[in-house]
Amino acid sequence: MHKIEWTALSKQDYNSLDGSQKIFVDKAIVRIKESGMQAGQALHGSLSECRKLKNKKMGLRIVFREANGKIEVIQIVAIGKRDNKEVYKTAENRIKPDQG
Repeated sequence: MHKIEWTALSKQDYNSLDGSQKIFVDKAIVRIKESGMQAGQALHGSLSECRKLKNKKMGLRIVFREANGKIEVIQIVAIGKRDNKEVYKTAENRIKPDQG
């Protein structure tokens, strides 16, 4: 079982969701806890260290990664809609300082 680590901003993302969206995210978090970095699909480019879980119907994406090389800790980076790749741009901006 993996530990989930929320960033302050990803927690804000979660808190801004409506009830049905939170249910999807809660179920996805359980999946991430159980499967770790085996859950979801790999991302590419500047987010190659991240993976995503998505709900096409809701248009939601959860972007996550291993937290600073800690094998059993998964960090939730961003939660949001794919519109114009917005959730991926947000995730890139949030992890940039960590790549320094």
